[in-house]
Amino acid sequence: MLNPVFTDIVLEGDKREVRSLYGKMMRLQERRLPLVENGFYQPKRWLGNLVARLGEDCKGVYCRGTWDSLRMAGNRVFFHTETAGKPPFDLLKMLLRHYPSLQFYFETEGDDWDAYLTNDAEGRYFSSRYVVDCEPDMEYFDTIEAAANHLSAFTGERIAPTWEKLCQAADDWNESHEDSDWPVCVKQIEVIGDDELW
Repeated sequence: MLNPVFTDIVLEGDKREVRSLYGKMMRLQERRLPLVENGFYQPKRWLGNLVARLGEDCKGVYCRGTWDSLRMAGNRVFFHTETAGKPPFDLLKMLLRHYPSLQFYFETEGDDWDAYLTNDAEGRYFSSRYVVDCEPDMEYFDTIEAAANHLSAFTGERIAPTWEKLCQAADDWNESHEDSDWPVCVKQIEVIGDDELW
C-alpha cells in the first residue's frame, strides 16, 4: 500500500482562468454523484474527476488522490491534496496545459516519505524551510535559527543554528530517550525548480 502524500497548492494567474478552474472544481464536489465512478473515500473530490472534466484520460495523468479545502481569493485558487505515493505533479502540469496563464506554487510532504519539497523559492505562499517534530506537535519554521531555538527549548540544551547541529541534537535526544513514544525528528524543506518535477 502506498503511503499518503499531502500537498498544499496555490494557482495564480488570469482571473477568468482562475474562476473557470475554481468553478469546475466546485461543481464537481457539489454533484450528487461523482463524474467518474471511483472507489476513493471522497468520490466527488477524486482528482480523476477533474482530469475527466478537462477532457483528459485518467489513465494518462496520475490522479490517485483527492482534493479538499478549495477556496478562491482574487486571482488565486487554493486547495489541498492527499495522494498515494507521490505528489500530484502530473495534475499540475495538466492544469497548465488547459490554463496557460496560471502559475502554481506547492508545498508537499509524505507520511513516511523522506522528502519535504516546495517550488516557492521566494516564500510567497510557503515560506517554511524547516520542520521540527517533537512532543506534542510538529512545528514549521522559516529559519534555521527559529528551528534551533524551538528544539533548544524542548531539549533544555543550547543548539547552534546549523543543520548538522539540529540533526545531531535530534539524534542525541532519541538515543537518551529510547523509551519515548515520540522520537524527535527534524526535516529540511527542499526548494526545487519546476523543471525538477517528476
